[in-house]
Amino acid sequence: MNRLLAALAWIAFPVAVGVSPIAPAAEATNNVSAMELAKQDQNPLTRFYTLRFEDNAQFGFGPDNDVQNFFRIQPLIPFELNENWSLVTRAVIPIAHQPWPESTDGLSDVALAMLLTPARAGKFIWGVGPALLLPTATDAMIGLEKWSAGPAVAGVYTSGPWLVGAVIQNLWSFAGDEERQDVNAMTLRPLINYNFSNGWSLSSSPSIAANWKADSDARWLVPLGGGVGKIFAIGGQRVSVSVESYYHIVSPEIGPDWQLRFQLTFLYPD
Repeated sequence: MNRLLAALAWIAFPVAVGVSPIAPAAEATNNVSAMELAKQDQNPLTRFYTLRFEDNAQFGFGPDNDVQNFFRIQPLIPFELNENWSLVTRAVIPIAHQPWPESTDGLSDVALAMLLTPARAGKFIWGVGPALLLPTATDAMIGLEKWSAGPAVAGVYTSGPWLVGAVIQNLWSFAGDEERQDVNAMTLRPLINYNFSNGWSLSSSPSIAANWKADSDARWLVPLGGGVGKIFAIGGQRVSVSVESYYHIVSPEIGPDWQLRFQLTFLYPD
């Protein structure tokens, strides 16, 4: 049962009121270079709107080595609070396919992070704020049935073609189904990106997860790998596409062996 709960934890982890949307940054114009646009797309604290669609297929899940799949819709909306501070909000709306112990499809738990960050920054930018997990799952097999909250922190450094950083959060449950295991889980997403002048990029951004409530042999999921991305335009719409593959160097017994991640992001710098 602890192993199953650990698997359910991976599903969950991996609206501002009274403020106005951020105005387009001066540097985010039609004349921005492909490299700079790519770095803004990779930046979890970017200052313009993005809408990302991510499909993550997890291979080798469960006793029959099935394919577990998550399709995530991730809108990022920044808000300008005043001349000194901005608020970057990001929601993750996951559609899950869970093949074991019974095949289940539907909406999983929705996550929301709100990061307060300085409005002006140099090569290094940081953000801190609350993260929430809402028990929105349409089936108990693909959700935790717990309200959870905790701190989230992000830091990003850019220099030339490089963008490196990390986003980390830890969530604890505070309400929900008393018969379900309490939540105490961490996610860490390091970011390492090298960008070329023509819009191509090499990247590694594994989603490392730790379920502190699980047994020690089922606690960690640690992927290792990377992939390639490209910025381009469809008409006047700027788009980024990336494909990444990760082998799980640490995974619970029922956990997947490796994953394939595909991302399509619409960028709105204007």
